Amino acid sequence: MKRIISAIYCLFFTIHYSHAQQADAEGSLVKWMTLTEAMEKTKTAPRPIIMDFYTDWCGWCKKMMATTYSNPALAQYINQNFYPVKFNAETKDTVEYLGQKYAPLGVGQRTTNALAVKLLQNKLMYPTTLFLNNFDKQKNEFVFSMLAQGYLDNSKIEPMLVFTLENVFRNCGYDEYKEQFDKAFFDTTINQKLKELKWLTPKESFNSTQVHKKKTMVFINTDWCNACKVMKRSTFIDTSLADYVKDKFDLVDFNPEITDSLRFMGTMFGNPRSQQMPFHQLTFTLAKNNFILPTLALLDENMHLMDAVSFYIQPPFLKDIAHYYGDEVYKKKPWKDYIDEMKKKGN
Repeated sequence: MKRIISAIYCLFFTIHYSHAQQADAEGSLVKWMTLTEAMEKTKTAPRPIIMDFYTDWCGWCKKMMATTYSNPALAQYINQNFYPVKFNAETKDTVEYLGQKYAPLGVGQRTTNALAVKLLQNKLMYPTTLFLNNFDKQKNEFVFSMLAQGYLDNSKIEPMLVFTLENVFRNCGYDEYKEQFDKAFFDTTINQKLKELKWLTPKESFNSTQVHKKKTMVFINTDWCNACKVMKRSTFIDTSLADYVKDKFDLVDFNPEITDSLRFMGTMFGNPRSQQMPFHQLTFTLAKNNFILPTLALLDENMHLMDAVSFYIQPPFLKDIAHYYGDEVYKKKPWKDYIDEMKKKGN
């Protein structure tokens, strides 16, 4: 499907960037820092790291600086949410990383630094972009690490940034996510399927005096959560589960920033919208006090909370969840036993 406009403008949350942004000598608007600076900042204010490996003789490295990283919205998104590191793979400096020191492996003009060899896993291609997230202080390592070799234009790097920043990797591999990402934003054939989904508002669901005939899926999401958008526009309409979900569940589109008063289990919940607490109080109850975007809360016919599943959910995973609760399996066996049986059956 032909791309009409870069996803950076229709997907990422609205960014009001300054027109006074100054590009560096290579045309990049990204505010690059050293690896040492990024690791120091991570100690007190954790963020994911995006690390650009380059060499002085690499033409595509310079092109990526002058094109991809010169995009104002993309650069601002990176500056606000990541610690961006620009690393010369042939630096002559000795570099310290996670308590170890790395020096050039040889002498001469073009010798690779040992840290580049380590982080690039001996695959010395430039440019290469490394995405890191969730630094574990006890293990002294990043839980998430992903390499992307070669030149990345906007369309290639955008889903990688979301995948890293919003912890999509916890429930999904990148290739699977990228497929759903493209479907969600660049496949116009899904528009009719989206219209067929009957999303209820929180007031329609929680404040209704009618008896609920179905179980309920409450999709907690916001307009600025990009993984939420991908999940809403692809997972719920997947042909492998859409009809089953519509048959067995009511779907509730729950934006935690709403201010409506909602009744749940005999208690009224509201949203004081203070600077310290901008989200609806019911959000935390539905998320079992572990509020992460997106979260899927599952309620039975009596509106009792059965479970809450955090982070992005791909179609096969939601299919398993839907059948586990929709077929009443949860009353008979633990989730782990159910999944093990499904794997043995090849489902």
